[in-house]
Amino acid sequence: MCETNDTLIEAARTWNELTQYNYTLIYGYKSESRKVTISFSPIHFPHLAGFQYLKDITLPQYPHNQIMNRIIEGKYNYYTISKSLNFEKLVKPRLEALIQSKTILDNDFSLFAYTPQHYPFRTSIKADFLISSRINSINFIFIIQSANLNQQKDNYLCCSAFAKGDRDYESNQRKRTLLKKERIHLPTNTITILYDRLIEQKNSV
Repeated sequence: MCETNDTLIEAARTWNELTQYNYTLIYGYKSESRKVTISFSPIHFPHLAGFQYLKDITLPQYPHNQIMNRIIEGKYNYYTISKSLNFEKLVKPRLEALIQSKTILDNDFSLFAYTPQHYPFRTSIKADFLISSRINSINFIFIIQSANLNQQKDNYLCCSAFAKGDRDYESNQRKRTLLKKERIHLPTNTITILYDRLIEQKNSV
């Protein structure tokens, strides 16, 4: 991956594109089908990009919901961000994941119920589901948590995304059987079916 200012801008542009979509996942559990609807918002971009780890450098100050657009406008510089002592370990893997995020969601991935208490390591991430995907030999992890209580109960948000490092985030996690995956383009309410195991099963009968 080319490490230029375009890397930061590309991550912001990809997330900006995702704000136009919802993804609905139908999975099987205990002979029942259950739904997860994942939505995306500009306000979550700074955390997903690891800006909370950049406290050792000086950056322009904007509200969280504006930072994604300010990056696209060139108000933030990749080279300045890369000077942070936390960049290589805590920020760069997140930018790489964000650049691949739509590709990951559009293609094959594994879905797990997220149970961090079963890990052989400690993590402070709180969530409900984990998405694991391999793109170009790199493993990417997306961790999904419930949205605000005033939203529908099946609404979820991406709370963390990163290129997998030394930790095995699939370790001891409970895999869920993905039955169907849809992408909804919100401005036009256009639904694209990306995967439908239920139709495949019917056709094989």
